Amino acid sequence: MTGESAGGNLATAVSLKLRDDKFQPAIKMQVVIYPCVQALDLQLPSYIKYQHGPFRTKSDMAFFIGSYLEGSDERMAVFVNNDHVSPAVKKMKTPYVDVTQLPSKYLADYEKPSVETGNETIWNELKGKLLNPYFSPLVAKRLDGLPLTYMFTAEHDVLRDEGLLYVSRLKRSGVKVEHVHSDISIHASLTILAALPEMDEIYHGMTKFIAQNL
Repeated sequence: MTGESAGGNLATAVSLKLRDDKFQPAIKMQVVIYPCVQALDLQLPSYIKYQHGPFRTKSDMAFFIGSYLEGSDERMAVFVNNDHVSPAVKKMKTPYVDVTQLPSKYLADYEKPSVETGNETIWNELKGKLLNPYFSPLVAKRLDGLPLTYMFTAEHDVLRDEGLLYVSRLKRSGVKVEHVHSDISIHASLTILAALPEMDEIYHGMTKFIAQNL
């Protein structure tokens, strides 16, 4: 099972569904490349730092999320500002998306956004979808029992942090993970920067991992 970006969301969701359904034969691995795995927090450190890109922006993600959830981009500003989540949920002692699990270097200059804002009505409309693990695998109640996972994350990417948080949760759940993080990469780098020697090396490492574990 493999996917990149939005395809990474689909790959992780299908892996969860197959686990839950006890599907046989079980898949051997999931290969996930800078995925979108949540839509509850668009103010993670990477969303703030790379809100204007390179390549993929915060507004892009708000557009994609709104289109996926509602078939409309009318609430883009709501998603951009995290106003689709109610204040009560933002104040939860154990949040659905726990930024404190990120490496400390990403939290050095991070200021937690206000927990007082948010639209309760919109939250109540959308929470069933936002908390659905087949839409937001990061917030699934359990991630144990998932297959061997290869995760590639890019440093200069709005989706960096949710990828890192997903890796952290997988490991804490006992899932074997091969995580490759590229300090030079942007979102879609394996596609749009495929000619770069660094990307070629990463691509070959990924295919080698797949071949060795099939």
